[in-house]
Amino acid sequence: MTFRTTLLAVAALAVFGGAAHAADIPAAVSNSPEADASLYGQSVTLPRQAAVCAERIADYMPRFRKIYDLWLSQNAAQIADGSKFIHDQAKVGGVDADAGMNKLADADSERLRKTSIELLARHCQLMLESMAPPAVN
Repeated sequence: MTFRTTLLAVAALAVFGGAAHAADIPAAVSNSPEADASLYGQSVTLPRQAAVCAERIADYMPRFRKIYDLWLSQNAAQIADGSKFIHDQAKVGGVDADAGMNKLADADSERLRKTSIELLARHCQLMLESMAPPAVN
């Protein structure tokens, strides 16, 4: 596998492995550069997916923003590590990490725009539930 293919695979994992399946959004714990890269990918794609949700679901963005901001702060160190990992790998491979992540996020958002309102609503709700801190009993 070429380096460029490896980088794209890591970026795709970050986008499709986590963000496209909101129920699988990992908690703040990570134990590998790839897990951190996945969190970084989600930090890029989740706001874009939320924007698609907000296009068709009234009052979605304020609910998303509140939960996302908390999730972002709880995962800041891992996201920063994941960003560094992705950007370092891209630099070695001579590719533009930001352009690649944006391209994947755009494709993911377009798929969401084309889905039914029922599936979109379910996906958007799963994003909120997955990022929310665990309930304390």
